[in-house]
Amino acid sequence: MSHSKFDIIPAASFSNIGLEMIPPFPSLSSWVQCLWVNNDLKNSSRHVEEKLYPDAGSSLTFEIRNTRINARYFHHTRVVTHRWDISTRYISVRFRPGGAKALLGLDIDDSQNIEIDLFDTPVSQQLSLQPLMDMLLTLSADQQVQAVQNWLLTLSYRAQEPNRKWSTLLAHASADLIPPQQLALQNGFSRRTLERQLRKYLGFTPNQLHGFAQIRAARQYLILTPDSLSDIALACGYFDQAHFTNAFREQTLETPLQYRQRKMSQISNR
Repeated sequence: MSHSKFDIIPAASFSNIGLEMIPPFPSLSSWVQCLWVNNDLKNSSRHVEEKLYPDAGSSLTFEIRNTRINARYFHHTRVVTHRWDISTRYISVRFRPGGAKALLGLDIDDSQNIEIDLFDTPVSQQLSLQPLMDMLLTLSADQQVQAVQNWLLTLSYRAQEPNRKWSTLLAHASADLIPPQQLALQNGFSRRTLERQLRKYLGFTPNQLHGFAQIRAARQYLILTPDSLSDIALACGYFDQAHFTNAFREQTLETPLQYRQRKMSQISNR
């Protein structure tokens, strides 16, 4: 199984808000994993809750309500429960690790769970953000997504080339689950250099990033294949099933079997 084919694992509740995944412009793909929008708005206000899992990425979500727009930034290193109002239109940008730092200039502590209004942060992009938000209120749904992508593209012109280099390197390493030491050897630099550069440009250590990639791949296997837990453990680079179970429970607050059973139940009840 090539888990790079399943780069996004949509929350189960997203099926209730008419979720549509949109690929980023090719020139943004080093920093942006995808955009998503909900196109099937409900007439009455109703909320759904969903567990969100850390993978070193982050999100900028535009919440569009009639004549008002909020720009919320989400970054979490632990499992969180998020509440969605399915009468609200969302346009969300899912950044790859380091993407928000490269494009928005946000330097987030990698140990924190953060949910903030982007206007509460001292970033230079606020000057271009307000005109974008004013524009979004005047546009159709398709035009809104195009405008957000164009805004990100403008920000990318200012991003430093090393950000792109390390983000691209990490995307390859995460897709193939390459351990940090092997990644350093393959690219001709020391483990210490790898650690210093990933912290500088992406905000995480190599071990943290590799651990997030392992859990994400394991979640994909658990949902998309009938493979045994021992086979999944080996495929994702764990020593054995016990190591896999302990690491998975520490990250997700449930065992692999509990996760699989819950997700399969959600899928069958859609």
